[in-house]
Amino acid sequence: MSGLAIAALLLVLAMPGYSLWIADNQIRNAAESIAGGLRYAQGEAIKQNSQVECVVDPKTGTGGWVVRLVSDGSTLQTGVFAEGADRTTLTPLPAATTTVTFTGLGTIAAINADASGPLTQVQVTSASGVAGARDLNVLVGGNRTGVKICDPKWPATDPKGCP
Repeated sequence: MSGLAIAALLLVLAMPGYSLWIADNQIRNAAESIAGGLRYAQGEAIKQNSQVECVVDPKTGTGGWVVRLVSDGSTLQTGVFAEGADRTTLTPLPAATTTVTFTGLGTIAAINADASGPLTQVQVTSASGVAGARDLNVLVGGNRTGVKICDPKWPATDPKGCP
């Protein structure tokens, strides 16, 4: 009986740390999935020497991303956050922008096919509100040619930090 009491006490003490670990992994999975989709779109644009767009769906639990050719709209690859990143909140910046278009040279087009401006950043946070969870940002373009995952808690001068 005392063994069960000790086991229950240890379980209660470990729960906050486990919840934080799960939230951090969910955030990391979502950020890596988005970055992977963006990198794939950029690579396909170069490979096919045509415009390729990546559209991010920020819905919590059911969102994901789609990479497709701008010329005919055919889907090249998709990613969903159904498992491993379903408890995250995605905030695209600029607000309400969800698309980035890569040119045949791999650069970011100034204007997407739908005449909107390009997506420059996606903030990934915990939807479950776990205190202390490590938020991440996925940066597109800006002062760099590619995609970067960064931690806003680090200073901008640190390679892990966000500019």
